[in-house]
Amino acid sequence: MDNLLTFNLRVPVGVQVVSHLISENTIMEQFLLILSSTLGGCKYERYRKEIESFTNGPLSGLSRFELQGALTLFAGKVADQILSDFVPELAALTGKNIQDVSMPVIDNVGKVSTAPSETTPEPVPESVPESAPEPEPVPAEPETPPAEVETKKQLNEFATKNLAGFPQFSEDKIQEITSQAATNIQGIAAKSNIPAEEIPKAAQLAFYDFTILYDDSGSMTSETSRIPTTKDTIKGLYKAAKTLNPDNKFSIRSFEGSEFDNVTTENDLIGIVSDMTFETGANVAGPLKRKILDPLATAAIEKKLNPTIVVIITDGDLGSSVPEFSAQVNNFKSQLNSVNKTGPAVLFCLCRVGNDDSAAQSLKELNTAAGTKDMIFYGEDPIDNKLQSVGGNIDTYVGVQASSPGQFQEEIALIGSHYEP
Repeated sequence: MDNLLTFNLRVPVGVQVVSHLISENTIMEQFLLILSSTLGGCKYERYRKEIESFTNGPLSGLSRFELQGALTLFAGKVADQILSDFVPELAALTGKNIQDVSMPVIDNVGKVSTAPSETTPEPVPESVPESAPEPEPVPAEPETPPAEVETKKQLNEFATKNLAGFPQFSEDKIQEITSQAATNIQGIAAKSNIPAEEIPKAAQLAFYDFTILYDDSGSMTSETSRIPTTKDTIKGLYKAAKTLNPDNKFSIRSFEGSEFDNVTTENDLIGIVSDMTFETGANVAGPLKRKILDPLATAAIEKKLNPTIVVIITDGDLGSSVPEFSAQVNNFKSQLNSVNKTGPAVLFCLCRVGNDDSAAQSLKELNTAAGTKDMIFYGEDPIDNKLQSVGGNIDTYVGVQASSPGQFQEEIALIGSHYEP
């Protein structure tokens, strides 16, 4: 007890600070040594079989990150319980009244004197020992909903399997993204009725940057729904991306007009969308190569490639034959393949607005063309219909956009998804 020095700090009402100046062999150090040997000795033997059975059974399916997180929470609960009971229990066991402990009270840390007082203190009447107060119960940690737990588990499995080739995804970063996305996707799913089995797949979008390539040709004005649907789709994708992971990069490029890299605020997005013009004569093939494929290939060569979802929004045909278009995208895949096998690098989603029958037929061939059908997801229904199906509600449309790639995660393009990092 000689080496334990405790003091109180005067602070505003409602705040309590207790600290101790520890030299060596303090009462807590003694207690921790005894506790450690007790846990590792006969006390542990009594529960060894139950602990080992649980560890090798139900816990064996957990990842190292999940187990470490659970152990940290449990250790925090146990520490709170031990520390809250420490003085009352020790007082009861030793027969010492808590009120017998005298401590100097100080106004400023570091200015307390530990010298004996020159005045003789008045004798204090002996008080009758009181029983130790009951410790206040420690509030239980809120239980994580099962859907969130399952989503987090699947996100960790996805990251472990697919993202090892990307140095920007450290273990800590993966944990941060996983925890955030597993929680936030539940709100999107609730508003948009995403099927439970698709929620973890939709949450995988948290690991991707987004690049939008939209059609700014004059034909977009031929139907009243095309331009509003394009703008609402971009807003919905932005909201979904930033809800799942606020650090996602979100870029917007038109076929022939402006380019905006890494849109960071909703106000910036609103300004960009408001200023969109639709008056060029371009089609998708040229801009896709010049504004999307070539820059991504360069980033891969320079070891700067982030996993990216490319969303192409157009009302027209490809601007070339399907075989030529396929060859262009296949060449891009080969470029990635030659650069240290970069993992699940790029996902393509092609969205059609409007009801042009010839454009629909041209784009439909993508779902059957060899080499392309496994690289680009094209939903044959125009996205005008998706927006109309939710009554134009942009919040609900967020979920429609977030779940579309997730629902087809097994079939759509994850270029290099079978590569070994």
